Amino acid sequence: MARQELIDGLNKALNREVTTFLRYLLQGAQIKGAQWESVRQMYVEEVADEVGHAQYLAAKIVMLGGTPTLNPDLSAPPQDVSAMLKNDISEEHKDVAHYLHLAELADQDGLADLKMKMEEQAADEATHAETMQRLLG
Repeated sequence: MARQELIDGLNKALNREVTTFLRYLLQGAQIKGAQWESVRQMYVEEVADEVGHAQYLAAKIVMLGGTPTLNPDLSAPPQDVSAMLKNDISEEHKDVAHYLHLAELADQDGLADLKMKMEEQAADEATHAETMQRLLG
């Protein structure tokens, strides 16, 4: 039962990562104005990072005997740059909490490598939130 809960949680994380890179792709494309160039660049650069997270998660789901499933949230991102950043800070904090939960599940299942990777991903998401907070002011 714990293994299935872990696989389900990894699939949830996979979908959140896919949702995030799609949102960042769109946001990076739609931001205009010199005053927001650093924010636009941050979103453009983060797309590759989020894709890497998704690739890792999909491969790990398969290695644990599961099947990666995709059902990303395709709702339109905010148009206002400040609203984008506030929304994404909140989403990054949710991801941190979820990755820490996955680390606990991996630890319970004796998967030290996965536990450490989930903690690393939690730290990465926390850093994203901090960067966005700095850009927001």
